[in-house]
Amino acid sequence: MAAQPFASVIMDVRTGEILRSRNSTARLHPASLTKMMTLYIAFEAVENGEISLDTRVRISAHAASQPPSRLGLRAGQTISFRYLIRAAALRSANDAAAAIAEAVEGSVPAFARRMNRTALAIGMTRTNFRNPHGLTQEGHLSTARDMSMLGRQLYFDFPQYYNLFSRRSESAGIATVRNTNRRFLNGYRGADGLKTGFTSAAGYNLTAMAERENVRILVTVMGARSSTHRFEQVVSLMDTGFRRAPSRAATRRPDRPDYARLPEDSGSGVPAGRVIRLQTAPTSSRFPQPRPQQPDEAPPEALIAALRDEIDGVIDEIRAPDEPDLAAAALAEAAVEAASESAAESTVTEVAHAETADADLIAEAVAVATSEATPDEAAAALAALAVSPIPAQRPEVIVESVAATRSEANPNDSALALASLSEDANMVADVAQAPPLIDSAPVQFEHTPEAIAAVGIENGRVAIPGLPPITLDIAAAEAGSSEASAADTPAIATTALPEQPAEITSDLPPAPALEPAEGALLVGDDGRILWRDEELLAALADEIPSDPVLSHSIVLTTSAQDDPAPEPPMPEIVTRVSTSGGRVWAVEVGSYGSRFDAERVLLRLALSESATLGTGVRRVSSQRGGWLAEVHSLSEEQAALACTRLTARDRPCTVVAP
Repeated sequence: MAAQPFASVIMDVRTGEILRSRNSTARLHPASLTKMMTLYIAFEAVENGEISLDTRVRISAHAASQPPSRLGLRAGQTISFRYLIRAAALRSANDAAAAIAEAVEGSVPAFARRMNRTALAIGMTRTNFRNPHGLTQEGHLSTARDMSMLGRQLYFDFPQYYNLFSRRSESAGIATVRNTNRRFLNGYRGADGLKTGFTSAAGYNLTAMAERENVRILVTVMGARSSTHRFEQVVSLMDTGFRRAPSRAATRRPDRPDYARLPEDSGSGVPAGRVIRLQTAPTSSRFPQPRPQQPDEAPPEALIAALRDEIDGVIDEIRAPDEPDLAAAALAEAAVEAASESAAESTVTEVAHAETADADLIAEAVAVATSEATPDEAAAALAALAVSPIPAQRPEVIVESVAATRSEANPNDSALALASLSEDANMVADVAQAPPLIDSAPVQFEHTPEAIAAVGIENGRVAIPGLPPITLDIAAAEAGSSEASAADTPAIATTALPEQPAEITSDLPPAPALEPAEGALLVGDDGRILWRDEELLAALADEIPSDPVLSHSIVLTTSAQDDPAPEPPMPEIVTRVSTSGGRVWAVEVGSYGSRFDAERVLLRLALSESATLGTGVRRVSSQRGGWLAEVHSLSEEQAALACTRLTARDRPCTVVAP
């Protein structure tokens, strides 16, 4: 079973057109290119629901005994189906391929028959499979043309799995597998697949695929002399394909395999290709959905109660009145009506209709005062409280004070309390239009029966527990009320306010002008005099207790001339300014004999390493003995990654730090 002559095919993947071929129909040993068909059927089985990627596969003794290359499976162990796929695609593991065949069809011969049926449906007319891994076996043959068709079919039918062939390494459960096609993936720009193969009878085979500027080329090489010869041939054929392929072409997707049209499926009965789908199709979802609520099923009582509580709380918040605003409005209205005798009865009526507890107390106080005091006394009480120097109290405190003292005070006292109420009401109306003041935390009066009962009249002043007494000037109030009666208009008489200091002054005497002992005056940045130690000591020695030297406006300091000056801060030296986000790294890719050679190498690297060097700035500089090729304006990660990739391809590369 000697190997046939060298064969190759160049195909435009978009159209399926063969651009160039050599011995493309010669039947040769495909070696591990066979695993492309094994993986195609594995993907098809997952798509049809015959097996899932997470299915645990038990390894048989036959699969575990396959020769290298191997994943290292042992008979009796179980492993996920996805790990078998990774091992067969990347490491080209023969034991993993045999395990896939047994998991899908139960045995290797049955799987081989399915492989041939699928190959015939695709159009691979000169291919015959005997095993799933490609080890040399009598009658196990294919052609470069058929393998190219299989690679194109795999790309279009299962794009969700095709990226597996471009991975450099991947975990296979029990080990990490590395791609056998790394040399082509790392050494050719745009490369992203597919599969290598080698046996002594087949030689070095490779089906490769790459894409540049929306042009995708597939190359199949069979019967190469070595891995280097195979790589060189694939690169040369790829370059030829990109030169010959048109830049624009309509994509013609191949049809999915139609098993019903195969000769073995003709006649009556269900086609063979469809039996697989029907027999193993899932009958129920592997992921059960949550049980929906039945239409006639009532929600839980706890849920209904919680919703009702939340709704009631929201409604209560919306309906709740703004109590402070209502109270202020009631007080303002009551104060205006209480200014005249004729409006006393209406004041009681308006205040009685207020919605708050404070308004009810106000109405009660007004009614008591008007029933027990004469009009003249009521007006005098209003005038006396209008000039009271005591700060106004909260309206509810005054109302409760008046209500509590109605049994102890005489009519004049009741009228004075009413005047205080009117003054406070006017104050509330004014405050409603003024800007808000800062809360000063006033003393609060407890609205309890005991506190209200403790309010009384002592020495002509209203005494309220916890608050300053209210002083009333009855004589001035009476004088004012008589003048108001003559004018036939309700007026408020005023009395002289207690003399208040214009401003708060300090008890300290003014500081005298202090002359310095000697020398010129020293003035600080803020314009204040700075005294020396000796000047200050001389002044303090002659200080008069009643006329102190120091005052609050003098700043003491020292200004010794021999103090060392502070050292200036060290200057910050900026060696390089970058506005490119840290792209200050560079790589050197070698020294060349001419400038043209250096520029050509930089251009090729920019094309092959566009992901890392494409954004850099190429530069050629002259040095002793040659021309140095460099790429600047790179980030640290880009520079390190570019040198790693170039070193793997045996190219010189050095990272240059900023």
